[in-house]
Amino acid sequence: MVSARSGQALPDPIVPLMGGPGEEAISAAAYYSEQFASLLDKRDLVLIDQRGTGRSSALNCDMYRDEEAAENLQNFFPPSAVRRCARQHASADLSAYSYLRFADDLEYVRRKLGYGPMNLFAGSYGTRAAQIFLKTHPQSARTAYLGSVVPLDVVIPLPMAKALQDVFEKTFGACAADSECHAAFPNLRAEFNEVLTRLDKGVKVSVPGGAVETQLPRGRFVEWLRARLYRAETAAQVPWFIHQAYVGNWNPIVETILSDTSRRDSAESPVSFGLFFAIACSGDIAFLEEASVAPQSQGTFLGDYRVRQQEVACKEWPTVRLPANYRDPVRTSVPTLFVSGDTDPATPLWFTERVAPGFTERAEVVLRNRGHTEWSDCVGKLYEQFVRGGQARGIDGASCGALRRPPFRIR
Repeated sequence: MVSARSGQALPDPIVPLMGGPGEEAISAAAYYSEQFASLLDKRDLVLIDQRGTGRSSALNCDMYRDEEAAENLQNFFPPSAVRRCARQHASADLSAYSYLRFADDLEYVRRKLGYGPMNLFAGSYGTRAAQIFLKTHPQSARTAYLGSVVPLDVVIPLPMAKALQDVFEKTFGACAADSECHAAFPNLRAEFNEVLTRLDKGVKVSVPGGAVETQLPRGRFVEWLRARLYRAETAAQVPWFIHQAYVGNWNPIVETILSDTSRRDSAESPVSFGLFFAIACSGDIAFLEEASVAPQSQGTFLGDYRVRQQEVACKEWPTVRLPANYRDPVRTSVPTLFVSGDTDPATPLWFTERVAPGFTERAEVVLRNRGHTEWSDCVGKLYEQFVRGGQARGIDGASCGALRRPPFRIR
């Protein structure tokens, strides 16, 4: 807990609900203290590691070992690592790691600390935790911020292929409209299509050290680019990476893929993969219908790669049956602020359109040229107004307008 600077805190703390699923909250104390500095004069910041993450008996997994680099270049979820993770936590009661349990944990902490209704601040998968809390403990929420909202009744990652397709088109268009990017990569779209054709035929890349070569699947490459498109800063590098692949310079791509995976590994990982699988396998893949895969993936750059990777991983992970009404949409009058990005390759704008009608008092903000769970000074000011007033009325969602893209990397 970060106490209010005034020493006289109001009864409504700010409580971040993390995404992933599997991200920890307590380690982000400094980040949120800075982000919410203007609100923490009279409000506490309460950080709770969801059970299975951080200091709450984290279900960490040794997912991406350096000596398994070749497998990590082929698989987003390496099967041997998933099996190892499942064995590591075989004694855990996996029924204890649902968002329903987390909602009850939040309510327990609220009562023990003597707080009134809380200001929930959720992003990405954390918005599902917020929605479950609003369904199970509606009187205990004062406001809710839902950034890059994830509907309860949509199977993730099924929509990602089409969402990514749209973001790629916008990225190609933005590069073509930018004089420096267009001059550096005048045939970016054609180069990308050629790279995909080569990958379909088979491209071998060298694992760092040079002793081992492995085939890089098309889906692994495109899924890695999808993650780069989450943030405007890393999205600005995507044309450069595509061009490197086109000219056959795979080294920076391989090095970055492995660097990205190593940062997610073991005790240093910001994501508890055991919790990720506990949530995602029971809450998403358990509801996947085979007939829905092809219509959502055919004709896209990503195809069904991410869906199949997650489907295979979840075969190694025990699932828990959720209540029949678990995926029912939320109906609430709790003041809610929705913030979305129009270049988000994970949670497209139609997610907000699907969820928002159930919130009778809401404001919606769309950040142009921004991706997944992005933040800006303008959003920060709106959020301060929202929390201080405790209502969505009067929030001008159009005031943030279009944000300038960062300069594209050209060399």
